[in-house]
Amino acid sequence: MIESEQCASRVLLVRPHEFGRNEAAARSNTFMHDPDDPSSEIARRALEEFDGLAARLAQAGVQVLVVEDDLHLPDSVFPNNWVSFHEPVAGVPVVITYPMATPARRLERRETIIDRVREITPGHLERIALGDLEQEGEFLEGTGSLVLDRRRGVAFACRSVRTTARALQVWAEATGYEVVAFDADDGRGVPIYHTNVMLAIGARFAVVCSESIPDAAQRSMVLDRLRDLDKVVVDISITQMGGMCANILELRAPGGGSVLAMSERAWRSFTTSQQSMLMSFATPVVAPIPTIEHVGGGSVRCMIAEIGHGSTARAL
Repeated sequence: MIESEQCASRVLLVRPHEFGRNEAAARSNTFMHDPDDPSSEIARRALEEFDGLAARLAQAGVQVLVVEDDLHLPDSVFPNNWVSFHEPVAGVPVVITYPMATPARRLERRETIIDRVREITPGHLERIALGDLEQEGEFLEGTGSLVLDRRRGVAFACRSVRTTARALQVWAEATGYEVVAFDADDGRGVPIYHTNVMLAIGARFAVVCSESIPDAAQRSMVLDRLRDLDKVVVDISITQMGGMCANILELRAPGGGSVLAMSERAWRSFTTSQQSMLMSFATPVVAPIPTIEHVGGGSVRCMIAEIGHGSTARAL
């Protein structure tokens, strides 16, 4: 599946009403931390942070579809893990739903949300449903597990309990993507739960924590493949990875301009020279989301599911 564009101009966000710590998810996500305040206060702050991000994206010109989480699930703010949308050069738009590692997160996979996207998508929306892989103990958590070069049809994936070999194979067969699979850890030997905390791919650049790939041959393979894809590589440290520097996403604004969505924490964790390099590719859109990052273990990229472009689609 070769896609028409790398960067979407339309995004789906799910507004959380009971954001909180998911203990089952925390077993494989070392970026999560125990909350310091009552659950009601954590949920309130998460709503404020979400609304701030949505507003900043809209102000930058990105078209934002906000769907309320009426099931009150703790991780609903991270929809990119259970669904992805694609616009192949040849064929109709595609929606893929994914096998989730923890039972509570499987409830996030909702037809009502997909129907909202169908309402604004012209023509037929082809479905690839991979949820049945859960019964085999195989998991693949969307564009958390997969970091895509959409125009070249290449997906990078670090293996973990949430990104298993069999699920990767099934996904590759269904989409035609080339998969570059490797192993990465957090610097203490704990596998990284999602690829998108150590790698981001934009239209012309890639942010990667190569230090997190302990095997030298695999590290060279990943870096060489990124350069083969004509990406300018911004290599970050383990510490910067912990600052969510790779959990960022390039999007399109009106007129074709690029914006780079990230958290305030991520922006501050880049060096001045790295900030300058990134600004040569896109205009930063920076939002403070400390509660969501601290408790949920994910950042801005995890909060965004791309839904393509608005040129031929109906208005949000």
